[in-house]
Amino acid sequence: MSTFATSMLTTDVGAYAFVIAIAQIGAAIALLNGLLVPLGQGNIAGKAIESIARQPEARGSIMSTMFIGLATSETSGIYGIVIAIILIFANPLVGRIADFIS
Repeated sequence: MSTFATSMLTTDVGAYAFVIAIAQIGAAIALLNGLLVPLGQGNIAGKAIESIARQPEARGSIMSTMFIGLATSETSGIYGIVIAIILIFANPLVGRIADFIS
């Protein structure tokens, strides 16, 4: 750990600020998942349309597989948003830092 981070953790306010700053960075990374999910969903839908155009008789199988893929990718985006909300509003690390400092 750098001397700057060590000096920040020696004060009460610095420890809180450090934990909150790291949580904000983690929340931003989790929200990147929400930005990338629509790109994947568009790719899934586009490839399904291409497949149906090539083999119209396999439409039912392709559509069911597409919907499973869309549901899986959508839950990934929802998990990213939930993790970001927890890190921002209900951060469990802030309470541990308070116990550690006291």
